[in-house]
Amino acid sequence: MVKFSVVMPIHNEEKFLPFTLPSVFKLGPDEVILIFDRCTDGSLTLSYKIAKRANYESKTKLVEVTEPSSEWKFRLAFLRTYGFKMTRNDIILNTDADIMLDNKIREYLRLVGKNGIGLISFGRKEYPFTFQGFMSRLIATVIPEIGFTGTYAFSKKAWKKTMDEKSIKKIYSAEDTHLHVLMSKKYKTKFIKTNNTHLRPREDPKNHFRKGVARWQVKHDPLWKVFLHSLLYLRPMVFAGYLHVRLTKVNKVFPYMHTKRKNNIS
Repeated sequence: MVKFSVVMPIHNEEKFLPFTLPSVFKLGPDEVILIFDRCTDGSLTLSYKIAKRANYESKTKLVEVTEPSSEWKFRLAFLRTYGFKMTRNDIILNTDADIMLDNKIREYLRLVGKNGIGLISFGRKEYPFTFQGFMSRLIATVIPEIGFTGTYAFSKKAWKKTMDEKSIKKIYSAEDTHLHVLMSKKYKTKFIKTNNTHLRPREDPKNHFRKGVARWQVKHDPLWKVFLHSLLYLRPMVFAGYLHVRLTKVNKVFPYMHTKRKNNIS
C-alpha cells in the first residue's frame, strides 16, 4: 500500500468533523496532520476522540498554530504550507474540514510522482445542491482540466521544486490554484472525477469576488474566459472581482479580502 500524508487545516469545525474526519481515516493514511488555527470551540478535543475511536491516534498529529502570519496576505495559504512542510511522506493529500472524502481516492494516489505526474485533483459534489456545483461537474465531464478542486494529492518533491513562497505570500485567496499553476509548469497534472462531498457550498457575492481576484492575480485568465464563466455559473461578482484587480494596483486592499468569515477559514 502507498504511504501518504493528509493535511487538513481546522478552524472551529466541530459541526463537520464527525462526518469528514472519519472519511480521512478510512483511506488508510500513514500520517494525518490536523492544523488547528486558533480554535475557540471543541474542534481539537473532538478530533482526538474521533482519531481514538478509529484507532488512529498514534498516526494523527494535532498541531495548534497560534503564531501570526503578518507576511502572508491569506492565512489559509500560510496554514497549508505550514502543514505540508511537516509531512514525512512524499505523497500528500490536501483536504478541508468540510469535505467528506470518497474512498475511491485511494486507488489513484499511487499515480502521484510517477510518469511525470506531480498533482492529481479530485472532483466533488455539493451538499446542499447548488446550480454552480451542478455546472462544475457537468463541464468537468467534457473538459476535465476545468474541474480542478482544492482536494488534491501531490508530490512533495515536485512541490519543493516548484514552490514560490515569495509569490504565495502576496495572494489574497486561491492558494490551491496557485500551487496548481506552479506545479503544472514542470509536471503533469490530472483531474479525476470522484464523489467527494462538499458540505458547505459557498455561493455568495463575497466569495465570488475573491474568485474573480484569483482569476487575474493567480491565473491571469483572459477577460473573455472570466466573462464566460460568470455567465455560465451565474456569478457576476466573479467578473467584478476580476475587473477590479485588473484595473487597479495588485497590492491594493480589495473589497471583501479582509472580511472575517464565521466558522470558516477555507
